[in-house]
Amino acid sequence: MSAIAVLQRRVEEGQENARPPDERPRAQREDRRRHCAIVQIEGELDATAIAEFRDALHEAVLASARVVVVDLRRARFLSIGCAAELAAAREPALRVGIDLRVVAGRSEIERVLAVTGLRPLFEYYPTLQVAAES
Repeated sequence: MSAIAVLQRRVEEGQENARPPDERPRAQREDRRRHCAIVQIEGELDATAIAEFRDALHEAVLASARVVVVDLRRARFLSIGCAAELAAAREPALRVGIDLRVVAGRSEIERVLAVTGLRPLFEYYPTLQVAAES
């Protein structure tokens, strides 16, 4: 089972302010000087989560943020199908000037990103804070 949430974060003077995720993916639309949308994942991104993951990525891209960070640090599994959705979200984001970033952390998730050829497409960020502020 997985939990997917789209959060809007404002990064200011090295501090992150975030609203906690609720039960459904959501995006809070704000126009701030420096902010990013975060797609936060917990659990397993398996075949049953593909549509929800796709919707969350799409919602985050529409959230008026210049940066979208996909936070996979709490993901225990990433299916090839969900990895393909991540790849598919990259091009539309780039077309509208949005930098799509990935924070993985776990070796199992990094392995899927490497095997699918996605790792070179996304710059490595060691933490969510670094990905959100860079």
